[in-house]
Amino acid sequence: MSRFSFLMFFHSRNAVFLVLLVFSLLLSMTPLHVFAENAVADSSLDWFSMLMSLFGGLAIFLYGLEKMIKGLLVLAGEQMKNMLAKLTVNRFMGALTGAGITAVIQSSSVTSVLTVGFVSAGLMTAAQAAGVVMGANLGTTVTAQIVAFKITHFALLMVAVGFVIQFLAQLRKKVAIGEFIMGLGLLFFGMNLMGDGMAPLRSYEPFLALMREMQNPFYGILVGMVFTALVQSSSATIAIVIVMASNGFLTLPAGIALAMGANIGTTFTAMLATLGKSREALRTALIHVQFNIMGVLIWLPFIPELANMAVMISAHDYLDNETMMLLAENTPREIANANTLFNLISLLIFLPMIPVFLWVVNKLVPVIPEEKTLGEFKPEFLDEAIVMTPSLALNAVNLELEHYQRQQGLFYKRVIGMIASPSIDKLSREDLTIRRLRSYQSQILSYLGRVGQSAMSADEQKEYMKLMNVLNILESMLEALQSNMMNMMHEMVQENIKPSETMLNLVGQLTSEVGKAMENAMQSIYKRDSEAALAVIAIKPTIDHLIQEALAHQVKRFQPNEERLRIFRYEMQLVDGLKQLHTLSKRIARLHLATVQTSDENPPGKVVS
Repeated sequence: MSRFSFLMFFHSRNAVFLVLLVFSLLLSMTPLHVFAENAVADSSLDWFSMLMSLFGGLAIFLYGLEKMIKGLLVLAGEQMKNMLAKLTVNRFMGALTGAGITAVIQSSSVTSVLTVGFVSAGLMTAAQAAGVVMGANLGTTVTAQIVAFKITHFALLMVAVGFVIQFLAQLRKKVAIGEFIMGLGLLFFGMNLMGDGMAPLRSYEPFLALMREMQNPFYGILVGMVFTALVQSSSATIAIVIVMASNGFLTLPAGIALAMGANIGTTFTAMLATLGKSREALRTALIHVQFNIMGVLIWLPFIPELANMAVMISAHDYLDNETMMLLAENTPREIANANTLFNLISLLIFLPMIPVFLWVVNKLVPVIPEEKTLGEFKPEFLDEAIVMTPSLALNAVNLELEHYQRQQGLFYKRVIGMIASPSIDKLSREDLTIRRLRSYQSQILSYLGRVGQSAMSADEQKEYMKLMNVLNILESMLEALQSNMMNMMHEMVQENIKPSETMLNLVGQLTSEVGKAMENAMQSIYKRDSEAALAVIAIKPTIDHLIQEALAHQVKRFQPNEERLRIFRYEMQLVDGLKQLHTLSKRIARLHLATVQTSDENPPGKVVS
């Protein structure tokens, strides 16, 4: 089960317990005999219809939120994951990225889960992720702003339009557009049902007394936290708060307290996502917990001031003699604005304090020795003491290339092994490996550059130029692996496409022969093995024959439909990647053979400046 499916599983499972939770909270806050007496006194209330509307509306709201997120992730999921991985160069960019992505998918829980997953896979550190999870809190306030606008009258129209698009669309992305529109409509329709269900409570005194109790901020924070932890959606909590405010049940301070509780409750999702993940992922989730709790604590004494600020920017006339009608008119917008102010100011306060948060989580979850071995690949033979002695330094580079080839060979085998059953978790880990291999190449290249500053003989100069060319070709190999294989599998997972029979056949003998060619090419360099170089060139007819067989198999099974065309494109992408890898292997082999053929052109001892 993917992390996203895991999250949605909890949404659906906890809906079963939601009725028990809210009902028990209501009972715990109001004595049973008061409910009993008033139920007899006010027989006009249809409790069954009210509860059915309330909880049915909540279920539709959560289902609509799920469909909306699902559609958005199909439409822009890969781009958002790339943004998360790349736009975290500093804490400010990380915060903007987290806020932007959460504003789009309207779920800080999903952003937090994705971020924890990236940290677990090694695609970012806890320090980079800290800004993202802080920014996610600000991004999720967009949901409250949308909900506060009274556009729910178009809910059923959006449901109908979304359904028609899904029903008629053929392309996956067009279906996703329909899912998004229909999900948004269901979200608003669910809110309408909840509002209609709660409307009769406007004249029910025990409920109004209960709402007056919510003026106690500790009470409101506790209810908001528990409710959000169970439904795992702060958006759902805020939506219910705004629906209640729209009916005149909540004052602004009470709504702010419930929203603060929702901020704390949403951290439970991130903590759940760390189960079975790395210690660095746990640190990321703990940073999220710290930030949200600290934000609530610093604002707790200033809820009246926050309420006044929200009123000022909401452009409403707020009278001293508050009436239920006035509360219903003004308070939803003010709660949404207070929620945005609360999260924005907290972000600005705590963003510069990320090092403090990191220090705390490193004390809570110390770095263990095993974690230190999971970092970058470290050169084993590049000794700075011999960098000015080219003969020794060039030999050290050859030894390092042998070690590099072992790492690249293992990476190639893992990538090929994933073609049959690609998954986001595995692909994320290997995305990290590509970055580590590139960093490893850069370290070798940097060392080789320092070697080039020394005076060298003609043979050493040729060896030096050969090694520089080899490193350039190795970078091209990584690019071919990433562009034609890794990216292909990312797209397959995103579009839920299973590998075809042709693709699985390619995983057999052809990928094995290409792997041997890559290994022999590198052996020709670091072992100066001409037989290995000749083997790379000699295997070309075999590889060409296997590729022709694969293409013939494609033509034989070709069907002119959209799904088959997409699979055909991925098959061709894979074939092109394997052809590129063999071509690059031949270039390496020929570099060695060219060096051998011209080895007598410059006599030993001749110095090239």
